[in-house]
Amino acid sequence: MSLQFERVDVLIVGAGLAAVTVALHLPHSLNVLVVSKHEVTSANSDLAQGGIASSYLEPSSVDHERDTLVASKLAAVPDRVYTLVEEGRSAIRDLERFGVVFDREGADYAVGREGAHGMNRIFHVGGDETGRHVMATLRRQLPDNVTVMEHVLIDSLVKTDGRVTGATGFNGETRLHVQAGAVVLATGGIGGLIDWTSNCRSVTGDGLVLADEVGARLTNLSRIQFHPTLLAVDSPHLVTEALRGAGATLVDASGRHVMAHHPLGSLAPRDEVARSLTRHDGTVYLDTSRVERIDERFPKLVETCRMYGLDATRIPVRPGLHFHMGGVDVDVDGRTTVAGLYAVGEVADSGVHGKNRLASNSLLECWVFGKRVAVAVTVEEKPFTVNETTVYEVSDNLFSRYRQQIGEWLTISPQIGEIVSFLENTQQLAQTKHVSRQLSEQTLSLKAARLLASAVIRTEDSDEQNRLARTADSIFT
Repeated sequence: MSLQFERVDVLIVGAGLAAVTVALHLPHSLNVLVVSKHEVTSANSDLAQGGIASSYLEPSSVDHERDTLVASKLAAVPDRVYTLVEEGRSAIRDLERFGVVFDREGADYAVGREGAHGMNRIFHVGGDETGRHVMATLRRQLPDNVTVMEHVLIDSLVKTDGRVTGATGFNGETRLHVQAGAVVLATGGIGGLIDWTSNCRSVTGDGLVLADEVGARLTNLSRIQFHPTLLAVDSPHLVTEALRGAGATLVDASGRHVMAHHPLGSLAPRDEVARSLTRHDGTVYLDTSRVERIDERFPKLVETCRMYGLDATRIPVRPGLHFHMGGVDVDVDGRTTVAGLYAVGEVADSGVHGKNRLASNSLLECWVFGKRVAVAVTVEEKPFTVNETTVYEVSDNLFSRYRQQIGEWLTISPQIGEIVSFLENTQQLAQTKHVSRQLSEQTLSLKAARLLASAVIRTEDSDEQNRLARTADSIFT
């Protein structure tokens, strides 16, 4: 097998907004390599419809901070949330300096509202295609010191004397070794592990495995958000929450408002809406008849409805896997517990989302903490010694069966028996030294799923112990 070797100052694994933000803000004196598993546009950032939340137009960030904490079930880290919303006040101005043009109504910004927000503070670009427009603009701004390589799969990190010093993987089908003075993981979340998701198929938790195998701490892996409204057709498509902010409501077949029981109605926090829809008998629809200028404001949605022959004023929806709040444990500047390794974006547990992410805080998180990582990165050259790599030896059919099994338990209401069965079935998988790109990619997916499965079981066990303790307290006091 042929081998390609690269030596850089900073390796960034991923090509979404978190990765690009770091690359844009690193010193131009550094040699930076950004790698994408597939095309650079195969990132969840490019799919983002909702927009970017910011209190830019508000007197302070206090209300945005409160909404974020309440949506998180008060499980977010308060000082991290303050950093997000306070530094996020300047994000809109910063992005405009890089050429991003936000939607306006006359001379004013056309800000919208989404679930669990107390006011309109969502900034859009191109209606419901914010991510695509923002990413295209920012990628054009990448400086000459940044090289972008597509179709690169990173399958392991290299560690020397306690510090991450690079990575190995594949460039296409060619084996690749990258020596780096620092590595930034910006690989995104976990949604691509299953079919019913808003995520890109390529986003399969690689960063969790890469970090775990060099000893970095992972936290809160069982905190997984399901978006209430994916288009209920054969292939999942996200139906942006901004529609509900613009007046759409969730109704049943008879037109009854299915979230009427909640004080915020159809704009309740995502986890509460998703759980209500999961428990509801029969099809749920998004009634958009009160949304003004829907063709102009939500062109992607309207076109998708036309493609499936659906009436855009009555859209069938169902929940789907959307966002991972847990991940690689980092400090406020993206440092992991391993020297030379940083993490940012959805792969990181930055502490700002708690048990439920507030709508449109994800792109803001990428920008705010991506800038902080760029300032914090320290480059240190150490020897680059690659250990022997092994992968799971699985056939295509066997991997497909495992993937189907993952889809059966990676749900809003996981069945512990199915998770245990998956862990048992994958516990003794045969390994081989005959490494190929396909086997490496499948191995990363299975290892990521095993990490999540173990975390869900631990969380369920802990919850059960807490319930038993509360019951005992109520009996004996």
